[in-house]
Amino acid sequence: MKNPLRLALPPLDRITPDSVAAFALFDGKGQLLRSGELPLSELARAVPADQVHVVLHPGDAIVATVQLPPLPAKRLDAAVEASVEPMALSDTSSLCIAHGPRDAEGYVCAVWTDRQALLQAWRQLDDAGFKVVSIVPFPLAIPDNDPHPDLPLALPVNDRWRAPLPRWSLARPEWRPASQVHRWRRAALWGGGAALLWLAGLQIYAAQLRGEARTLQVSMEQAVRKAFPSIPVVIDPVTQARKQRDMLRLKGGAAGEDDFMPLAMGAARVLGFADGHVASLHYEKGELTLTLAEGYTPPANEAALHQAAAVQSLVLEKDDNVAHTWHIRRAAARAKESRQ
Repeated sequence: MKNPLRLALPPLDRITPDSVAAFALFDGKGQLLRSGELPLSELARAVPADQVHVVLHPGDAIVATVQLPPLPAKRLDAAVEASVEPMALSDTSSLCIAHGPRDAEGYVCAVWTDRQALLQAWRQLDDAGFKVVSIVPFPLAIPDNDPHPDLPLALPVNDRWRAPLPRWSLARPEWRPASQVHRWRRAALWGGGAALLWLAGLQIYAAQLRGEARTLQVSMEQAVRKAFPSIPVVIDPVTQARKQRDMLRLKGGAAGEDDFMPLAMGAARVLGFADGHVASLHYEKGELTLTLAEGYTPPANEAALHQAAAVQSLVLEKDDNVAHTWHIRRAAARAKESRQ
């Protein structure tokens, strides 16, 4: 059986973790188990309770009775708010408004209080560890014929502490503060959801890339099979197509890119300063060696010369041992040698 704790709060705008509050702990049969006064920060640990009924300080909430026509339950909140608006001293958006059921004569008990003050106090109670199940305005928490309706609850515990409480209160679910664990859990869930969404996006993008790669591979294989039907199995379309092209060039007597004539023509386009000063040419295994006669004008910017050669897919090397001698070869041939 649950043991309810009735807690008499100080004024809402003065509540801090160190605020002292009077309390009374009852058993399930209404017998007093413990009472006293403690700071809120200590009370929740010293007097654990399954249910905490908070009684507001006199003057923290306004209680009024309004008369309404029969309405569906989902429209009753709006009707009560509209009835409270002309009686409230502030805009209803800055208030927490609650109400009881409509009786047979159409009367509804309505209460309201400052929203910011109530929610801030409720947050501090929740952080302190109180399991708040109801927040009751003072006029509804004392006996109907109480002789001192303006005096807050005080010790010792008497009949004022045992007055029956309404089944509704200002502790509405939509205003309940999220616990620290729930706040962290919610942040973790959002973070996890974002991570899952990001991973799902990566998976979709990776699947698209794989699909495009497969499509490209199939297209290349089809092109190679169409161009070279003699190839039995296509494994590396680019390499196999290049080899077939070179074989056809050799069979047809066509010169390769690193043969003498292509190299010589490429060197002539790059080595303009050697025009009219060539003493000898030597070609062997894809490399052209060019020896110049004295009297030519050396290039002023060899870096620019090498860049011009790279545009022609050529590599130039000035011989360090033999004067006026240059070696020219294809860049692809140089890269192939470096891999061997």
